[in-house]
Amino acid sequence: MSHTMTDQELMEELQLRFERSRKAFSDLTTVTLRLREVNQKLEQSERLKSNFLSNIRNEISDPMGGLLVLSSQIMAQAAQSPDVARLATLIHHEALNLVFQLRNIFMAAELEAGTSHPCPTKVAPESLLKDTLEDFQPLAAHAKVSLNGSVLSQDGSPAPLVVCDSEKLALIMANLVSNAIKFNKPGGAVTVTIVSLNDGLQVQVVDTGIGILEEDIPKIFARFSQLDTGSTRTHLGHGLGLCVVRSLVDLLGGRIEITSQPQSGSTFTVWLPELETEAGTETYGVGSNLFLFDQEPEQV
Repeated sequence: MSHTMTDQELMEELQLRFERSRKAFSDLTTVTLRLREVNQKLEQSERLKSNFLSNIRNEISDPMGGLLVLSSQIMAQAAQSPDVARLATLIHHEALNLVFQLRNIFMAAELEAGTSHPCPTKVAPESLLKDTLEDFQPLAAHAKVSLNGSVLSQDGSPAPLVVCDSEKLALIMANLVSNAIKFNKPGGAVTVTIVSLNDGLQVQVVDTGIGILEEDIPKIFARFSQLDTGSTRTHLGHGLGLCVVRSLVDLLGGRIEITSQPQSGSTFTVWLPELETEAGTETYGVGSNLFLFDQEPEQV
């Protein structure tokens, strides 16, 4: 049996619903304000973290660069003192390794913070390959692994400059070469090939090392992950390099492919598209060094 509400009852019901709506709106307003406060604190935290990463990177990179230069000078002037030359060489190699590890750590932190972006530069593939091979030749010699490379073009002509991010490309190559040496065998070989394509470039690193099981290939890109684990592991490292490689390849719009056979070696192939540059400024890069040239206005 239906009940017809009186005017008084209708007014009371409407008043009750109005009060509930007002309370809900007030609660929503309070939650919104709190969310804004939390968001502001998060943004402030991200700014502080970004500033910290930038500052600490400079504070560490500058003295490390100086240490590399000084050790190189001692090596050059210590020809008559084998002991001094040997110690200077050890210092130089350890400093190079530390710089490489720090580059990975800082890049991983920047990628995590979302502050790393593509920086288009004109890169000479020959110079990039030469620098990479020189940096890792001592590690290869210590591991009794031969290290060589070549630069090719699709039509056989000298490889032209390619627009890419020189710092990130150099770090991708460094990690691939480092791993190829580290997981190789005495008497093995590492071959690095850069192919200049019409719309970008291809980097391929081939080794004759211990190889990877097919089911383990996805695992090697996990952060801080190594297939060789435990207190008896034979390969040093923090398991960050290939994670950085995958993240940088994705950031640059490229792709990476791995083929491997256990105990027969591995092949890592990276394809990177050519990046677009802003009109009016040309940037040239070798490794992590950038050189900016403003184009002169055309004469009319």
